[in-house]
Amino acid sequence: ERANDLFRFEPRIATGRALAPHATAMMDSSDGLARSLHQLAEASDCGFTIESDSIPIDDVVRAVTDGDDEALELATTFGEDFELVATLPEDALAAVRERADVSLSVVGVVCEAEDGLTMDGEPLADRGYTHG
Repeated sequence: ERANDLFRFEPRIATGRALAPHATAMMDSSDGLARSLHQLAEASDCGFTIESDSIPIDDVVRAVTDGDDEALELATTFGEDFELVATLPEDALAAVRERADVSLSVVGVVCEAEDGLTMDGEPLADRGYTHG
């Protein structure tokens, strides 16, 4: 039954509308968070500094994996969750949280392109779903 949840997702329309006036970039994470961050970094000529302990991991993922490392790997590369990934000014976060219909997680900060894309100080591989 849980496998069917991959095909039952709720579009984040209200959240997208709450983010839109403030977001400087936004896309879904259907190909995985790591892949989405790499695509945003390339399109926006920036980098990202990500903190792994701020990445939300569903309890079901934790229950079916062999520890925190595997759970984090799935959370960053699996995809198919269709959540929104956005960048916005820090001073807009409170206003967006008031209007969003889901909890928002700040997973990192934007940095200079030459700083690359890192998680916990290590390069974050561009992994996730690749379209044929």
